[in-house]
Amino acid sequence: MNRFFIAFAAIVSSGIFTYSYWREWIGYKFLNEDLILQPVEKTEVPYFHASEEMYLKVLLVFGLVFGLIFIASIILTYKQKWGWVFGCFVLSMLSILAVMINGAIK
Repeated sequence: MNRFFIAFAAIVSSGIFTYSYWREWIGYKFLNEDLILQPVEKTEVPYFHASEEMYLKVLLVFGLVFGLIFIASIILTYKQKWGWVFGCFVLSMLSILAVMINGAIK
């Protein structure tokens, strides 16, 4: 049962972030959707809201990181490499921490 929960957590935690970052990046690049960026003069806005180019780079980098973890989690779950699946879960949690730290940088 623990293997199921670790595999589920590894796949879902990275999959949700993969979807959200790729959805926004693809929506802007190919579907002509608008980006909603906050003015940098506000004190609670992260640094990457300064320009569309920087915002899209941040989206792309985190989308790639979470995408690779997501794909690795699926493949390693299929191959039943449970230690590596747990490693993917840990990487996913550390990547979420990196997202939070990146958002906190002003």
